[in-house]
Amino acid sequence: MKQKWTHRIGALALCGALLGGTAALAAGVTYKTIQVLYNDISLVVDGVPVTPKDANGVEVEPFVYNGTTYLPVRAVGEAIGKQVTWDGNTQTVYIGEAPGAAEYLPIVCPPYQKLGYSSDNTFSMDGISYHANSFTLGGSYFRNWPHALFNLNGQYSALEVTIGHLDGHANQDSTVGIYLDGVYSQSITLKPEEMAKTVTIPLEYALQLKIEKEGGGDVGFANAKLIR
Repeated sequence: MKQKWTHRIGALALCGALLGGTAALAAGVTYKTIQVLYNDISLVVDGVPVTPKDANGVEVEPFVYNGTTYLPVRAVGEAIGKQVTWDGNTQTVYIGEAPGAAEYLPIVCPPYQKLGYSSDNTFSMDGISYHANSFTLGGSYFRNWPHALFNLNGQYSALEVTIGHLDGHANQDSTVGIYLDGVYSQSITLKPEEMAKTVTIPLEYALQLKIEKEGGGDVGFANAKLIR
């Protein structure tokens, strides 16, 4: 097996190699001369060989430094289906969602009309607790089902959300009705004792979204993420 030693100068150069991108110089940078081992290291994810490449498609070879194997973050993240981003202002690598990048329905589009809607309390589905970016629909009301109306302003293509019976409310059918701009779009039925399920609801860049719960029991909507 081929072994080769080489020198790499600069902590930022090392960071750039890990990111597979370009690192900008900033005040307070410390330079070091380090010796790393390139030893034809292979990367395999779930049984599939991966050739690490940077953002420009150039191959980036893993290496060993002080007994630790360093892999390109971008290549590993993309191999496991995660977006990798670099924030040069804070010198931070984000794998998956960066803070503030995601938009959640109860935060960016709180309902302008509601009945039996709550986003203030922690609730549980299948023994898992939810609070942030989530809400519930429930209660009994004369001639009206619990519902919420949201002004989407035509900005979103879909809503990704986990829907399920609240713990203690899974003894009967519940149906969630979705309406776009006042027109029925689809229904999601929860059978008794059925576990929560994650669904993607097409929003078709509608101006208005109405979510209505029919049937018994209270229903939770966890991590309700909007997709542009």
